[in-house]
Order: sequence, then structure tokens, then C-alpha cells
Amino acid sequence: MHQYLGLATISGSRGVTLVRVWGLWACLWAGSMLGGGVLAAEGEASPNVAFYLGTDAPLDLLQAFDEVIVDPAVFALPSSERYPHTRWAARVEITQKDYQGTPAAWLEKTLAPLWGKGFRDFYLTDKERGGDSFFSAPPSTEDRWLSLALTEVHGEFKGARIFLRNHLPVADARGDLLAGWVVESIFQPYDALQGWFLTVDPHRLDEQLSQLHHWQEKYPGVPLIDLELAQTYDREGQQALARKSAQAGLIPYVTSPDENIVGIGKLRVMPRKILVVQSLDPGTAIEEGTGSKILSLPLDYLGYDVRYVNVNEGLPEDITPDRYAGIAVFLDKDVADQDKWRLWFLKEVHRHVPVAVFDRFGFDIDIETAQVLDLKVLPSGYLPGATARILHTAPMIGFEHAPQVEIQDAVGLAIGPTGQSLAQIQVGDTIMDMAATLPWGGYALAPFSLEYVGELNRNYWVIDPLKFLRQSLSLPAMPVPDTTSENGRRLFFVQVDGDGFPSRAEFPGYDYGAEALYDQIFKKYPIPMTVSVVEGEIGPTGKYPALSPRLESIARKIFALPNIEIGSHTYSHPLDWILADPKYGQQKEQLSMQIPGYTFDLKREIEGSIEYINGRLAPPGKKVRVLQWSGAANPTAAALEEAWKAGVYNINGGDTLPVKPDGSWTDISGAGIAKGKGDQNYQIYAAEMNENIYTNDWTRPFYGMVRVLETYEITEFPLRIKPVDIYFHFYSGTKLASLKALQNVYDVTLKQPVFPVYTSDFIQKVLDARHASVAMQEGQWQIRTGRSLREFRLPVGEIPDLTHSSGVVGYLSVPGGTYVHLGDDQASVSLLPVNHPADPLPYVSAATAYITHFKRQGRGIRFDARGYYQPYVLLSHADHACGFKVDGREVQSTEDGKGRLKVSFPPSVGEQGPVHDIEVHCHD
Repeated sequence: MHQYLGLATISGSRGVTLVRVWGLWACLWAGSMLGGGVLAAEGEASPNVAFYLGTDAPLDLLQAFDEVIVDPAVFALPSSERYPHTRWAARVEITQKDYQGTPAAWLEKTLAPLWGKGFRDFYLTDKERGGDSFFSAPPSTEDRWLSLALTEVHGEFKGARIFLRNHLPVADARGDLLAGWVVESIFQPYDALQGWFLTVDPHRLDEQLSQLHHWQEKYPGVPLIDLELAQTYDREGQQALARKSAQAGLIPYVTSPDENIVGIGKLRVMPRKILVVQSLDPGTAIEEGTGSKILSLPLDYLGYDVRYVNVNEGLPEDITPDRYAGIAVFLDKDVADQDKWRLWFLKEVHRHVPVAVFDRFGFDIDIETAQVLDLKVLPSGYLPGATARILHTAPMIGFEHAPQVEIQDAVGLAIGPTGQSLAQIQVGDTIMDMAATLPWGGYALAPFSLEYVGELNRNYWVIDPLKFLRQSLSLPAMPVPDTTSENGRRLFFVQVDGDGFPSRAEFPGYDYGAEALYDQIFKKYPIPMTVSVVEGEIGPTGKYPALSPRLESIARKIFALPNIEIGSHTYSHPLDWILADPKYGQQKEQLSMQIPGYTFDLKREIEGSIEYINGRLAPPGKKVRVLQWSGAANPTAAALEEAWKAGVYNINGGDTLPVKPDGSWTDISGAGIAKGKGDQNYQIYAAEMNENIYTNDWTRPFYGMVRVLETYEITEFPLRIKPVDIYFHFYSGTKLASLKALQNVYDVTLKQPVFPVYTSDFIQKVLDARHASVAMQEGQWQIRTGRSLREFRLPVGEIPDLTHSSGVVGYLSVPGGTYVHLGDDQASVSLLPVNHPADPLPYVSAATAYITHFKRQGRGIRFDARGYYQPYVLLSHADHACGFKVDGREVQSTEDGKGRLKVSFPPSVGEQGPVHDIEVHCHD
């Protein structure tokens, strides 16, 4: 059966009966009871509408659309706070049994329960009706029933929005009652029974388009959506079909026959997940894999949320090109089932999911596999005494270390005509391609991926991971969510772990190191800091009950400071969160603080310590915001969920500690790691390591923390890849050398162009970045993010076109690209080359303040601003003819020496400080 504007494919409605008098039908059909344009998509003629009827809806991608049709049988409405710009319409299937009953009965049995679940938008379709309803004339019995049902829906459910599939007579007569009309398979008919796509008849297409354009003229404010079906994994074919529909004046949406992918319309959503496949020994935590350690940073910088799997523990079946930008493979251990791995690999290649292979494929490449991958298998036997020499390398080879190849490294592969070689070696008369890109992805085999330097106990990148990943995975040059910065300024936060709180000061003037820190750090530097304690160290039920009164009094003083955010460093400070749990067969005494009578308990460590701090130490109005993992900072998924249920954020872990002269990108971790689905299973890593590392496990030199300044520099130049994180313990207050080193780090950092924030601010940005959607529509980037993330990074050479963008506060071009500052949780960004003639509009170049409620008023701008420490705004394309007001009062600006005007205003001490109203009014 051909489905042009035909039949639905998924059932699920309940039946009722129908009885109506024909006189009322005729009255309704004439359209005389309600005015036109009642529900024309809230005045928007061209919304982006998606259809997703599968399970496990990818909400982060679907939020890019204005309306999403879903199956309410398998879909629960998400939080409107998380996805405020997307409406969700319940698909409602009308059966022949429904048509035999009354619309009123159908409303009561079918729509009323959905209304009770929170749905306000409904998509009406029917499965059992035969024929092509688009051409049904005169109106059928079903059409008349539907027309009456539309009226009753609006009478019974105020504010309901209805999308109708097909049924031209109903849409033609009652388009004023529709939020949108959906037609199907105009350009690519689909035979659902055979699973075939058919060639459209040109005369039939012309006739349909003529009717559709006539309908659009009659109802210009009602969206007309063309739902097209295409091959599931053919993204380019879907794009071409969507373009054809859009050129005909329709609102396209092209999806799979099962309507269970993120399809393509005028809007194409960029997949922002990448799967990393690694090989781990049994019982090894996911974060211990080499792939986790070395790929998290480059993928994080490129703007992708990473999912990790162990090739030896099963491979996922949901890796599709609409959701995943690619797969990165790093196998440094044996693969248990090579045949299974090879078949999965080839299946993903068939699905058009790009794959980037590091070090080795993990399976033997036979002739058949080589043909699929456009490779040639070469002889592997060599004459005695043969050597390998490098013939050619691409510029991306030799990133941190030059390749050094030996005969045993040679792999007998050569690329076919579709490939591009990145590294060639010769052994005898045989030329091999050791690294290459091909249409399916690419590979960089050892030793052209990493080089291990034994005397330094460190891996170095041989291939540039950013360039290789971009090229092999065909990653688009899109705006990247950036968690290192806000309004162009590098984020700077402080986190203090509670270890050593009871330690005595070893210099005059203070009894405890914690008191010295209170006086010399926490009070001296009025910047946001997150400070935690270990309950078992300072509480009355802990290890030192006799000291508890004095220690608790110091903690209360610290937490009462307005610039201090409160954290918990657990109850007994577990050294290993996996082994400390008795269910893993270990004794807790070996792996955490020994507290008499206490046995490790996850709930007591997290929720119990938080309740203790909130109840005994925190001042009124303050609560614990952050759980700071102790010891190896290797929480299990269960521990992460416990922190989430306790209502706090989490941080610690990672391994960022590059120092001069031998630092490497392999020494730098990404922003965090997923240990399950959802934010409740996501661990946020510390941005840099603490003084325990820089002092060689607190053995000497005790001033070693100053070397963290080298880490800050390495992670800022030539690319800003991390924020600044001053991370230390209370024992740093016990020695004069460590205290002076800490003060030096503060003093140097505060002279840099940084934006001090709380640790929880940074954490929220990382979580928002995981969920942000980035989509392209007609040459313009469409961005939707959460409440906290406001910074995106463009490629080098591009800047936003302020005249044709919305939601953009300003931008700052730096060697690594252009930081684009958003004023809200969504923006439309048009781009210009960086050397384009200057846009005359004033804009925020940089600021050490959060900016919200940004509005343009001619050549003027107005916004709210709040910053914690010496806040200011730098304005470009503003001159002294511009006037500046802060909270309604005229203020003077100063020049910064780069042609920008600087406006300063009072800080907002603490998280609830005042927000300032900033006005900039410039004359034309």
C-alpha cells in the first residue's frame, strides 16, 4: 500500500461510540462557530516540529525543536525547567471503534487521562482507515467526526493544542482549530508493508503541492508540516529530502519509518555524544582505562559528552548517527571475543557512524573486512635483518613526540583509493599506511598514536588528537559549549578538602592550621571558596572527641564567612570508595579513618555527614552544596547516586597535573566521567590537582604548591583547556612554607584576567554542557542550554554577526577561537569572518560578572550583572559619547588600553548578593 498522506503505523488508543445529528455536522463544517487562527502555533508560522515515537527519547537533542510528537505510552513528560523551550505533544490514535462512538466519550476515555498526566498538546492520527485521506472528497464520516471532536476538545480542555495528520477536508474546514497540520510522504512515498521507498508521480506531486499551497494561503498562520520517511541511517539522504520539502514551502521533518530517530527538518541537530571503546581487565574501574585517561580531554575540548564501554563486557546497540558523532577506540588490552568485536565494528560502519581507531584495531583484518574498510592486507613476513623506516608523515604527526618505528611495529595494511595517508613506513619493498583517514573514519596505529617514555613514566601524543579526531570523525566546526570561561574570562574557583583540620600549626600565632587558614586565606581573600570538613576528624562521634569543641568552633567561623560555600568531605574519609565497601570483600579499617565502633556505610558517609554539617556547623541560611570525594576519589555509581539523592553536587578525581618541562596533554583529564545514565551518575573532576601531589605526597618540598602555577599556564596557552582550580587541604595551614606558597598562588592568580566563582557554579556549567543542544538552521546556529552555561566557543577566524544574531551579549577572539557570550539559555548565532568590517553595535567583550536579561535598545544595551569579586564589564564599539548607568545612577567608564571601555560596580558577596542593572546608551 502506498503511503503518501496515508496511515499511521503504531496503535494504542481505546475505543468509544459515536452518535451525532447531521444538522450540527453541517453547521460545524461550514466553520461558522469559531473564529480563524485560534491556535496558529502561538503566532509562529514556522516552528520546528519533530516526531519521536520510540522509547528512551534523547531529550537533549529533541529539545532543539519547538514541538515534539511523542508516544505517551512510553514517554513521560520531562521537567519544563530543564527543557523550557520545547512542547511535547501526545500522539493519539483514533480507531474505527472510536469513530463509532461519540467524540465526547472519546475525550473522556482517551484525552482526559493524558491531560491529567500533563499533556496539553495532542497529535491526532488514525491507523485503521484505508485509502488516502488527503484526497478524500466529499468529507467522509470520519472527517465529520473529527471536525466535531476538534470543537469539543477546545470546549472541554482550555488551552489544548491540536495537530492533525492528513484529513484534508477537516484541515480545510477547521484549520482555525489546529496548532498544525501534518501531511505525510509528499516527496518520497513509502510502502510500509514491503518496506520500500517509491518514486513519486510528478503529476500527483504537482496536484498535492497545489492543494497544500492553497491551504497555506487560507490559513497562513497555521504550520503545515511535511512528515517524510527515509532510510534510518542515511543522514545525507534525509538532509536532501528535507531540503526539497523546505524549497516547496513546507515545514519538513524527515525521519525513519519507525519514527524513532532524531530526524532532520529545516533544523539539523548536531549529535554531541561520542562512544569510547576500551579494553579493561576484569574488575577494573572504567576511569582506569587508558581511553578514559587520554581521550577525555580532547573530546571534552571538542565539545562532546563521552560514554565509555569495556569491549570485554558487552557492546551497546543504540549507537546511531543521529545521536552519536562517532566512536573512538583505544584497545591496549586483549579483546576476549575478536569476532564479536569485528562484527560490531562493521555494523557501526554500515550505520555510517564514524570510527577513529588508536593503537590497534583489536581484530585481525581479513580480506573481506579489508574490502569493507577500503584497505589492502599486505604480506607480514620479512627477511632477516629487515628494518622499518618512515617515508611520510602528515603535519599532525609529531604533536608532542616524534614517531620512532621498529620492525615489530609494522602492520601490513595499505589504504585504498578513498583514503588519505597520515603516516607511511617502508619495510623492504613493502609500503604500509600506519595512520590514515577514510570515508568510514580513520586509524593511527602504534607507534603513531602514543609514545611511552619509561624514564618519565608518561605517555606522549605522537598524533595531534584534536586534528585527528576532527578529521577522522568528520566533526563539524560548530559552537562548542565551554566550561572554562564566562564572558571571555577564565573561571577561577577554590576547593578545600577537610583533611588535616585537627593538625596543629607548626609556627607561632595559631593553635591549629585551620585557624591559620581562616585568618590568612579565607578572610584575607574575599573571593568565592568551597570549604569542606571530615566529620570523623572534628565531630563528637569521630576520632578526636576531646578536640571536637575547639575544632567545631573554628569550622563554624569559617562557614559563617559570606564568601564561603560549604562542602562535605565525608564521615570517615574513605581512601578507596570501591574497596572500602564491605560487599567487595575488603575490611574498611584498611581503607578509611579508623573510628571506634564504626563500620563503613555509604549513607552515613554522605547523607550523614551532610546532616551533621547542616545541623551543627552551618549558619542559618546556608547548607552543604558540594560533596568532595575523599582518597582516590573513585566513587561508585551507587555513591554518586547517594550524593545526588542528598541534594548536593559532587567533585574530585581526575588527574590534571602537567608541569614544565615534561608536561603532556595525557596528564590532563576532562571535566568528568559518566558512570551510568543521567547526571546522578556523573562524577565531576577537579580541574587541577592539589598540594599533596605537588609536595610528593606531603613529604617535601612543602612549598611545592607553587608549581601549580605551571599547570595553570600549560592549561591556558596556547589553548585554554581548563579553568583555574586552587585545590588544597587544611594541612596546608600547618607549615609556614606551604601557607606562603598558597598565598603566592592566590596573589598571582588574582592578577590574571580571571572570573572567581564558586565550585558549585563550575559544576553546574559542566552538567549543563552535557545537555546543551546545538543545531544548524538555514545557515544560523541555534543553541539551547541550561540555566548556568552561557559560554560557547567558535572556531578560529569566526565571530558572531551581532546584527543578525539574537541572545548574544558579545564575544572575545583569542588564539584558540572566539568566545561567544550568551545572555539567556537560548540563542541564534549568525557568523562572520573575523576580518569582516566591524559591526557598529556595542557589545560586551569581557566581564567578570554573570550577565542576564540582556536587551538591545537601538545602539544601546541593558542587562543585569552580578559578580563576586571586583566585577567589571569591558565594552567594545562603545565610546565616550556613550552614557553608562549602574542601578539608575550615571557612572564613569575608563579605558583598558585596548580601545574598550570598562565599567565597574560593587561585588555581590555570597551567592545571594544583589544584581545590578547596567545601562549603556550610545548616540547614532
